[in-house]
Amino acid sequence: MSGKIFACVTAVIGAAALTLATMIGLVQGTILAVSIANLSLRILAVATDILFGTLLLLGCIYLATHLAVHILGVGQADFPPLPEDTNRADLPKN
Repeated sequence: MSGKIFACVTAVIGAAALTLATMIGLVQGTILAVSIANLSLRILAVATDILFGTLLLLGCIYLATHLAVHILGVGQADFPPLPEDTNRADLPKN
């Protein structure tokens, strides 16, 4: 039980640190991208920064949820049953 708590705390701190580091890097990259004098290179740098930033932040989210699923063990849970299929045409009219 103690190991699971340690793993949970470590995963949360690691995910927060990774996200913070990503955000700091993206802000620095954006500052550098908008300071480029050549307009076409600036547009390319900002577009690349947006694309790369989106991929990095999605990777952080994926890693955090992936770790949470593995630590908590909810990946082996049974899929809940689907609700009954009711057709509105079968319902009695008032």
